[in-house]
Amino acid sequence: MSFNSQNLITSIRRLLSTCRNSRKGTLTGALVCSAMLALPVEDSKANDRIELIGVGELSGTASDVSGQSDKLENGEPHNRLGGFSALEYSGKEHRYVALPDRGPDDGATGYQCRYQVLDIDVTPGTDHPINLKLVDSVMLVDEQGRPFTGSSSAIEPTKSCAVRLDPEGFRFSDNGNFFVSDEYGPQLIEFTSVGKEVKRFQLPEHLCVANPSESKAEENKTNSTGRSSNKGMEGLAISPDKSTLIGVMQHVLLQDGERNEDGGVPVGVNCRIVQVDIATGDVKEFVYQLDASENGLNEILAVSPNEFLVIERDHYSGAEAKFKKIMKINLEGATEVQDIEKLPAGSLPPSIKPVAKQVLIDFLAPEFKLSVAQLPEKLEGLTLGHTLSDGRQTLLVASDNDFEAEAPSLIYVFALPGQKNFAAR
Repeated sequence: MSFNSQNLITSIRRLLSTCRNSRKGTLTGALVCSAMLALPVEDSKANDRIELIGVGELSGTASDVSGQSDKLENGEPHNRLGGFSALEYSGKEHRYVALPDRGPDDGATGYQCRYQVLDIDVTPGTDHPINLKLVDSVMLVDEQGRPFTGSSSAIEPTKSCAVRLDPEGFRFSDNGNFFVSDEYGPQLIEFTSVGKEVKRFQLPEHLCVANPSESKAEENKTNSTGRSSNKGMEGLAISPDKSTLIGVMQHVLLQDGERNEDGGVPVGVNCRIVQVDIATGDVKEFVYQLDASENGLNEILAVSPNEFLVIERDHYSGAEAKFKKIMKINLEGATEVQDIEKLPAGSLPPSIKPVAKQVLIDFLAPEFKLSVAQLPEKLEGLTLGHTLSDGRQTLLVASDNDFEAEAPSLIYVFALPGQKNFAAR
């Protein structure tokens, strides 16, 4: 009997899928896996698609290892683990950094900003393919050693506290330092490996608000230019050669959208991507067009000098979710818009070409078989991770649970096809 026919290869692929997706430990799963091992298969290109390896969870009531034992203004523990807005691979074994944002209750508490160090072990095909372990909690402080706070009211520093910070993006430099994007500013800040501020980058005035306020409604009403309140620099990438930072605004700037008479939240689709030369501070900007004005951008990740992965999503969870996608974009040929203070809310003129984009991963696609409970509102962290034993590159996505006790922090681990030319780690 010959085992070289295309029909047999197709059947084997189906068996492999059944083996991976069957509940391990059952008789059916064991029989299918045993049958697979018994077949003398030639190279069938089994790894020619993006595969969801699994989803890891951290309890919404878990504590970090900061040693803080006090309570926040809302009564929640100051050491509550969660709120992951960024995820970054260290390049060493299975070690990652997860960056929480400004803390519980949307800036209403004095949560001290920090980052969390995790070990993420990935063993495809096992009962528990994704295992998460918290290793360390590192506080973020300014040049004087004062802790940054997530409180929206901390517009000016005090003797004991730095200014407000809403950390949303995190990327390692090549010298052991790291960069953080701040949604309040927006700001780009460089920190040492132990979390101490060493440098701030000067960003264009048209990205920033002249009149910051602890009230989101007031902030939007009293400003005509700059980022919309709580929709600043939401994601951060660093170029493969570590020379350039690329930040993405979550939504349109105040001047780039249509606003009502009360000066409310702007409506539009043309978000700005901000590229900053680390050595010179020179800035370039490009346009990313949302699929819908209701969507927002949450992270950006470099995979080549001109290509990036971007999370675009709606603001719904579970069965109500309609748009949760990782897009692959290309800056090549896109128009620089840093000298254009105001963009149209909708269609662009022929003189402005946005970045090209295409879907890489759709979380709602049936092949990933994600349950309603596994579709949170906020997908926010994104990093290329360690390489699997079969040579495939991993791509990890983290959810932001807003520090809610009943909602776990989720980390999705995908395996990318071996032939894809993603950045080497």
